Amino acid sequence: MWVTLGLLLAYAVACGVATWLENDFGTPSAKALVYGALWFDLLHLLLSLNLLGVIIFSRMWQRRKRASFLLHCSFLLIVVGAGVTRYFGVEGGMHIREGESSNLVISSEKYLTLYDKDSQEEISFPVVFTPLHQKHFSQTLTLSGKTLTLKTTRYTPLEESEYSAPILEVELSNGGESRSILLIENYVQDNIVPFTLGDSTYALNWGPRFITLPFSLRLDDFILERYAGSNSPSSYESIVQVIEGGESKSYKIFMNNVLDYGGYRFFQSSYDEDEQGTILSVNKDIGKYPTYAGYTLLILASLWILLSPSSRISALRNYLKAHSQIALALCLFALTPSFGDEGERVLEVIEKVKTHSKEHSAQFSSLLVQDFGGRVKPMDSMAMDFVHKMTKKDSFLGMDYNQIFLGMLVFPDEFRAIKMFPIKSPALKDTLGIPQSQKYIAYNDLIGDEGYKLINYIQEANRKKPQERSTFDKEVLGLNERFNIAYLIYSGEALRVFPDMSGESQKWFSPSEMPTARKTQIALMGYLQGLREGIEQNSWEDASIWLDSIKSLQSQYGSDISPSKQKITLEIWLNHCNIFYYLIFAYLLLGLALLLLSLYSLLSSPLSRASFGVFVLLWVCMIIQTLGLIVRWIVGDHAPWSNAYESMIFISWASVVAGVVFFPKSYLTQAMASLLSAIVLFVANLGFMDPQIGNLVPVLKSYWLNIHVFVITASYGFLGLSLMLGLVSLILFIFRAKREKINQSLLNLHCINEISMIIGLLMLTAGNFLGGVWANESWGRYWGWDPKETWALISIIIYTIILHLRFIPSLNSPYVFAVASIWGFYSILMTYFGVNYYLSGMHSYASGDNLPIPTFLWYCLGVSVLLPLLAFPQRGLKAPKMHK
Repeated sequence: MWVTLGLLLAYAVACGVATWLENDFGTPSAKALVYGALWFDLLHLLLSLNLLGVIIFSRMWQRRKRASFLLHCSFLLIVVGAGVTRYFGVEGGMHIREGESSNLVISSEKYLTLYDKDSQEEISFPVVFTPLHQKHFSQTLTLSGKTLTLKTTRYTPLEESEYSAPILEVELSNGGESRSILLIENYVQDNIVPFTLGDSTYALNWGPRFITLPFSLRLDDFILERYAGSNSPSSYESIVQVIEGGESKSYKIFMNNVLDYGGYRFFQSSYDEDEQGTILSVNKDIGKYPTYAGYTLLILASLWILLSPSSRISALRNYLKAHSQIALALCLFALTPSFGDEGERVLEVIEKVKTHSKEHSAQFSSLLVQDFGGRVKPMDSMAMDFVHKMTKKDSFLGMDYNQIFLGMLVFPDEFRAIKMFPIKSPALKDTLGIPQSQKYIAYNDLIGDEGYKLINYIQEANRKKPQERSTFDKEVLGLNERFNIAYLIYSGEALRVFPDMSGESQKWFSPSEMPTARKTQIALMGYLQGLREGIEQNSWEDASIWLDSIKSLQSQYGSDISPSKQKITLEIWLNHCNIFYYLIFAYLLLGLALLLLSLYSLLSSPLSRASFGVFVLLWVCMIIQTLGLIVRWIVGDHAPWSNAYESMIFISWASVVAGVVFFPKSYLTQAMASLLSAIVLFVANLGFMDPQIGNLVPVLKSYWLNIHVFVITASYGFLGLSLMLGLVSLILFIFRAKREKINQSLLNLHCINEISMIIGLLMLTAGNFLGGVWANESWGRYWGWDPKETWALISIIIYTIILHLRFIPSLNSPYVFAVASIWGFYSILMTYFGVNYYLSGMHSYASGDNLPIPTFLWYCLGVSVLLPLLAFPQRGLKAPKMHK
């Protein structure tokens, strides 16, 4: 077993290093040095052989271990399928313009291909050259009965090349004659380099191999659909004719809809900028069936392990039933702006907006508006988003966000003088000439005699990489964003409330871009006049009439993309309830209450009815959060885990479900789950995640999104619970001494921690491989070594190692497991946050630009080191005995 764990650790380290190589030196370097290297293939083979040995040595096929036996066999089957795909599959791409046909697949790997122009024979072999991998070689080839020697002599990477592509110099010799040829990386078949050697004519190409199919595809039409009123793609599809033997048949290829023909699979990958051509991914994969069989076996075995009465989880539960005492450790959690004297008119307007517009602002909140992503939503959502970004508050100076939005529309001159943009940087305050004690700045303060005061600082900040930006730079960029949002309101550009009355598009127009139409002009002027009259005189009859008129225009000309009244009501309700914000405090208080009550029971008497009451309240909060997720699903028309904010609130939900549903008798576990949920919700609401509901990109329009993301994100909740239980366990170790009651509580915590980790690991593994199915059904490959999926694999390996430490006697202890459950979670943090913001890849939010490491992470690392050190002297507690 120690060999197995050593190999797994080496594999995880290799994968982690490769992701950083890819980020810094490109994908080809990572593939050449790690993913595609012979030693990495041998590591796969050695891991598989060692796993097979463990299966045989432990007699895993015995009745009590059959679920585990099937689970481990599934990995062997997956590796076999992956090997067949790697060595015998074909992967490439095909580019077709409208009205044209093609039967050529361009391979994804690069080859040196030598053609004999006289005999029309060719020979090719893969080669890899990168700035980090320049292994030159000499090879003897036989082509058309002639023996040739091919030798690479020099490689020039793109950065040093005089051309816009890398250069490879090759020497070809036949007997006593030789020829030196300069090759530029070539992706076009017509650019193959011809030359003569002796009495023969050859051609040489360095680049992808061109595979000729026995049939052709003709592109009849490429269709790109965008979200209404925006340039964001909603979907794109290729209508093609498959031509073979004089016959043709029509097919449609679009994202998540694959064309299977002649053993090849064609996937919609991309398209030309002029939208007159399509780019298809193509593969031929005979390893698909053993791979899918392995995936299926893995899912079935995971379910068997969760439900089997003879599994490790069952043994841990039985131990807990026999030792039902609950223990706990003491955890302590330390846990109207001035806008200046801008004249009586400003104060008068603020007071009138605050006191007169409350009722009408509620009517205004249901007016529909189209955002810049093309989504039609109630004005309430846009006002909340804009005002919060400008002021960092949902209300300001006694006005709610709808009132502020209305005031800015009707009284732009007065509101420009209100100091509503928060400012912190002392250097920026000095630059703008405002007092250090001033916390807010006005729109007008940013405009001087020479124009916008921040323009030069913004340009300088944008030229820097994110990790190089100072606090001053970040404050400048943040203040600029608030200024631009305010400008959108003052200029009316944000007010995209008028559908296209001509019916030619689904775009909605703002007053500044609205085509000439008498109805809309009259409605707009009437409403603005009615608003001014309503705020000044508290007479809202005209404003309400004109608002209803605009809503009528929306219903008449924009009903095809407008949400239903029920969805509008639900979205406004979701905005005002702010469920996922207030639950932070509820989960925090309930978690602390359960901690204190459990501590009291540990030191004094059994748990009281108060503990059960808190438990019931925790259930109520969980149900409320569930309803909030369901409402968000209904409003957004997609599962609420499609972006960073949504996935965080879902992880929070999964965390509390893990504690409340799976461990209903352990108040300590529920306390940790509640506190973890509060922490996750707190992070989600910090501000760097966008809570707005948006449209899905085309590839996410798949039922696989719901399956894959649900399973893999829910696993984070269970693994996060393991982290919290590990922390509490170490604190208990510190105070353990010879207290037998704490010893038994530690053993109970250890069992709960292991159960939670097993469930989390099974879900993480199943979710990861379900993602492989999604990838294969969407763009034709299970695994591309993208940093996100690679770090998910690393997390699987890390937690696999942790759960198998008990097979090594010297490491089979609650102390070791608690420490490992804390340190293991850093792989999840890297998977979830680190990859998104520090590595490039298809899952990345930051495209590889390194952001500064958050300060709180250093404190977390300090705690992760300090707690194990403090608990180390009291580590001598043996693991509970039960069958393995």
